[in-house]
Amino acid sequence: MQSIFPWREGLRRAARHLLKWNLLFFVAGFAFDVFATRAGVDHTLMIVQQVVYLAIIGGILYFDFVRDAKPEALPMPRWIERLWQYRSLVFHFCLGTLMNLYSIFFLMSASLFSSIAFAVILFGAIVLNELHAVRRRGLDVKVAFYVLCIFCFWSLLIPIVLHSISRLTFLLSFAATLAVLAGFVSALRRRIGRTPLVRRLLSPGLAVSVLFLLMYMIGLIPPVPIAARTLGVYHRIERAGEEFRLFYEPSRWRPWRSDDRRFVAEPGDAVHVFFAIFAPTRFDDTVFVRWSFLDRTSTWRDSDRIPIRITGGRETGFRGVATKENYVAGDWRVIVETRDGREIARLRFTITKGEATPERVFKTEVY
Repeated sequence: MQSIFPWREGLRRAARHLLKWNLLFFVAGFAFDVFATRAGVDHTLMIVQQVVYLAIIGGILYFDFVRDAKPEALPMPRWIERLWQYRSLVFHFCLGTLMNLYSIFFLMSASLFSSIAFAVILFGAIVLNELHAVRRRGLDVKVAFYVLCIFCFWSLLIPIVLHSISRLTFLLSFAATLAVLAGFVSALRRRIGRTPLVRRLLSPGLAVSVLFLLMYMIGLIPPVPIAARTLGVYHRIERAGEEFRLFYEPSRWRPWRSDDRRFVAEPGDAVHVFFAIFAPTRFDDTVFVRWSFLDRTSTWRDSDRIPIRITGGRETGFRGVATKENYVAGDWRVIVETRDGREIARLRFTITKGEATPERVFKTEVY
């Protein structure tokens, strides 16, 4: 006999293919994020999307905590109750979408060397979020994922609001994450017992927060929302109107190179470093270009740390130049970093001394 409620059969069929639906939602969320990030980290739509998704996740967690302790609490209309059993799809779609979004932004905001640890955590969380065994775990795992997203959200929003990035912006992001966690505890403590509240909400939330603090202290939190667009070393840089002309010696053995990472210094040559850094609109801050050389004991020794004021709002990034005239032959490294020492980009190159060659030919790249 055919059901008079055909939508019920549809839901039952969807439940039998839950894993496929989860995968489809994950792929759809990732595709949406790749497209959406093109709008920029400070786009209003991006911020509203994050707020809505975090609110949905938080609401589902709240109901699950209360109903896990008191199944009869928070009654719903019957038709909502039928749909409520499929909330996992919505929860993990929102969670996966946010973690995809943050992994893209955090990878864009720093060199691979400095962002790899945080990126591994984010990608690991994305993978775990898709595993059926993890999805069936208790609320403690979901809380850990939620706090991870909350911290990433504040790490993006607070520097955008304050138009700068520093130790203060990190501490404010950390405090705001703890405030959200405290608000959750305050909202639930009258409805559920203290022991499950501490074990399943407070403990995983604080554990993730402390991990962020430790990672910041050792320099492993990428400096979102700014991001390096390019970084290179050149023999000469000229500005013509809104364009920068970058001159470099082409390499016969590395034709794909478009800068002087094997810098042959002739008498009178200066070493020029060009960089472009994206920053949100109205962003106004200082970054530092730190020059270091490898000494005879294979230790990196700092030579200079040059401050450069940057402003945001340009799609291809704020462009700057740092020049060095006093140098020695050997291995060199340039790191562009924030006030609090978080790495935005790095470049390693070698300098060798050569004789003057009037027939030297340069190629030009325009940025």
